[in-house]
Amino acid sequence: MANASEPRVVTRELGGLTMCIAIHSTRRGPALGGCRWKPYPSTALAEADARALALAMTRKAALARLALGGGKAVVSGDPRERTRDQLLAFGEFVESLGGDYITAADMGTSQEEMAVIAERTRHVAGLPERLGGCGDPGPYTARGVLLAIRAALASRGRELAGVSVAIQGMGNVGADLARGLMEAGAQVVAADPRAETHVLEGVRWVAPGQILDETCDVFAPCGPPGVLDAAVAARIDCGIVCGGANNPLSDVSVAALLAEREILYVPDFLANAGGLIHLAVALEGGDAAASLRHLEVIPENLSRVLMQAKTDRADLATTAIRMADAAASAE
Repeated sequence: MANASEPRVVTRELGGLTMCIAIHSTRRGPALGGCRWKPYPSTALAEADARALALAMTRKAALARLALGGGKAVVSGDPRERTRDQLLAFGEFVESLGGDYITAADMGTSQEEMAVIAERTRHVAGLPERLGGCGDPGPYTARGVLLAIRAALASRGRELAGVSVAIQGMGNVGADLARGLMEAGAQVVAADPRAETHVLEGVRWVAPGQILDETCDVFAPCGPPGVLDAAVAARIDCGIVCGGANNPLSDVSVAALLAEREILYVPDFLANAGGLIHLAVALEGGDAAASLRHLEVIPENLSRVLMQAKTDRADLATTAIRMADAAASAE
């Protein structure tokens, strides 16, 4: 299988929507990545998002020691207006790539949509358990982020009990993370544009525009990409950044700005690998217990990255990228 330095993007107009699939690497195995279904202002922006996310998936799989490459699909459309025919058309699109890309749920899609897509392609992960699949990978993503936060705190001599965590985005991953944090004794403040749809006892809610100004021990981005730019990095009041969002930095240089302020940034593709790990383990015939065991690679990787970053005198994002890219390129 080949490895591409730049993602290969295939774009098609199907079912009245623009659908893009980016395949970054198949060196370690098929490119697995979720299907993100949301409106995009232009095809160029949709393709750019697919490229960036596919690269992150390659790094995520490689660092987590999975026999997978990285890919991503984006569909430019409102999921509230989605039709069954559009899902079937996407399934045919995936099938046309011959197994180079395996799709799964992501922002705007769920295991129920995957069940419809699977009517047109074999290359689907995370199907509902009633169909013999491994179910929603979201809880495993949240569990992995929780392990990463715990390890990050431990590196600074602290425990979860009593710390304050600000969560931006309370979808499935953010909500599961909040539950795990509160069970461990942490205090949670959260923001989400759809806060009225969430009922989670113990969470203090703030407006979406206020969450970046909350003083906290840990800031956990669990929503859209690019929320941490240079301006936010200069003002955010926390000691650790670690969440479930993909590509939360507007640019990798923001990690150095955080490091200058002694804010420990846990790279996203290291922290949020839990869902991908669960899907990969299931594809190889493993069960939930096997997925949970493999999740331990996340705190192990953070320890490795912390040690290497200290040796290299580099920020954690730069160090993790080097390590992941080396693993992705290895024969």
